[in-house]
Amino acid sequence: MAEKQTLNRPHLSAIRVLFEKLGKTLVIVDDDPTGTQTVHDVPVLGHWSLEVFKEEFERKTKLFFVLANTRSLVPEEAVKRSKEIGKNLLEASMATGRDFILVSRSDSTLRGHFPEEVAAISEACGRSRLPWIMAPVFFEGGRVTENDVHYIIENEVKIPVSQTPFAKDKSFGYQHADLRKWIMEKSKGNTKRDSIKSLSLERIRKGENLRETLATLQTGETLIINATMYEDLEIVCQALLQEIKEGRNFIFRTAASFISAFTGMEAKPWLVQQRPAPKNGGLMIVGSYVPKTTGQLQNLLSVEGLFEVCLPVEKIIAAPPGFQEWTRESINKIEESLSSGKHMVIYTSRTLLTGKDASENLGIGEKINDYLVNFVKSIRTKPSFIIAKGGITANDIAVKSLGMKRAMVAGQLLPGVPVWQLGDSKKFTNTPYVVFPGNVGNEKALKEAFEIFTQNPDAS
Repeated sequence: MAEKQTLNRPHLSAIRVLFEKLGKTLVIVDDDPTGTQTVHDVPVLGHWSLEVFKEEFERKTKLFFVLANTRSLVPEEAVKRSKEIGKNLLEASMATGRDFILVSRSDSTLRGHFPEEVAAISEACGRSRLPWIMAPVFFEGGRVTENDVHYIIENEVKIPVSQTPFAKDKSFGYQHADLRKWIMEKSKGNTKRDSIKSLSLERIRKGENLRETLATLQTGETLIINATMYEDLEIVCQALLQEIKEGRNFIFRTAASFISAFTGMEAKPWLVQQRPAPKNGGLMIVGSYVPKTTGQLQNLLSVEGLFEVCLPVEKIIAAPPGFQEWTRESINKIEESLSSGKHMVIYTSRTLLTGKDASENLGIGEKINDYLVNFVKSIRTKPSFIIAKGGITANDIAVKSLGMKRAMVAGQLLPGVPVWQLGDSKKFTNTPYVVFPGNVGNEKALKEAFEIFTQNPDAS
């Protein structure tokens, strides 16, 4: 139903010209690494030092992503990290004379630290008085906003996100799909209803007073963008770019489709033939625990001859700090499997362990993830490809296991599933690295991603 509509991009060229004429850098601070779902040939930074920001500003990089990974942190740590990133961005901008536009990119199913991390980074980078723009649409994954209600489209049926498993997330759960009510809910009542504005689909499609609405937004106000297809979002982005050209600015809290719409960029299919034919097996790592991922994992495990390693989360949580469950022997078996051309999947058991509150739940997730990171870090044989399933998993495997400092988004393996080229990393340089979000794709999508690599004759 919605797929054909989302491909309609009549304003691409005009937006691209407007964006490039600004002469500013779009900085996307990503709370997990899945914001790269709709772009290509864009750098992804695995750290956020003053020096690395200065380098990008001196290069006049048009846009880049910062892997903040705040969604894996408790609120206090997320705020602390956001402040550090904002401070370094401001100092780098002042040192180089390169201005920037800030996007806080988060989940299209509304999980994440809101509003605290947006407020923290806005203040730290000298933009605390700017109004906020809210655009959580992600068309490639069937996330749309209509009449201020945020939906997920499943099997051509629009389901309010409050009625999906994502709203029951143990760390970031919520009650409302109406974004006005959601904002008030997440701010614990500190945001009043009259400070939340919106652009309706009717106004957007008529082009009715869009710039006037943007120009009159005040400090402390948030504007919700309704959109069910790219054309809606692009109409708003044209108005935003024109207002920014006139000297106004905004803080953006968005999902991935906004990045593409705001810069005039299309997704770019990534082809396996773009790399040399490998000899070793591929490596898949599954950490995400959402029901969608579990169904996809079950389909993947039906592949004959796949080497499996299941890490039991109960034992990981019960283990003392620093304890390593695996032995050199099990790692050696993994090495033998990869070097002999066998493909393998490492996954955490599907039991969902919960604590007494959101912070304890995040702590449990952190311990499991650290264990998985150290496990993968122990692997020495270079895989022919890596597929990391789950946003936090993908971030930590890239940054902590492989030591990635800067990668490039090469394109998309499947809609909403980006491929990075690991350039500046300590391990497995130039290995195709697939960032597979936990909440994307049907039940066969993970198996399909695997088969794209393994069934192509040039990839065997």
